Amino acid sequence: MGTKEKLEIAKEILATTFLAASKASVAEGMRFRYKSYPVEEDDFKGWKFEVIVSQLGYGDKTLQEFKFERPSNIDVKNMEYNVILHVITSITQTAMLSWYQLAKMLNTDKELQDEAKKL
Repeated sequence: MGTKEKLEIAKEILATTFLAASKASVAEGMRFRYKSYPVEEDDFKGWKFEVIVSQLGYGDKTLQEFKFERPSNIDVKNMEYNVILHVITSITQTAMLSWYQLAKMLNTDKELQDEAKKL
């Protein structure tokens, strides 16, 4: 499988993930989206990826911005593919670490355990 095909699959996974997160957050009036684009400035050549949340009454806010310098030995498609993989990995790691911290708190905090049982 070539870079073009891998990039298409990665983009589909990313888009589906953001769409699902937005659908799951509809009750809170939130929508998640992203911007992924090449950057060529005087002092920087690379890629930016922004994770954005839109909430009714508050407008758009960038939750996270990833900025990657592009090595001279990599083409644009490979760069975008690697950026998407990094972003998916970062989001997954953040979720897993959050769950882990919550599990530790639930394991030791009796009051929190009681509140969780009420939900």
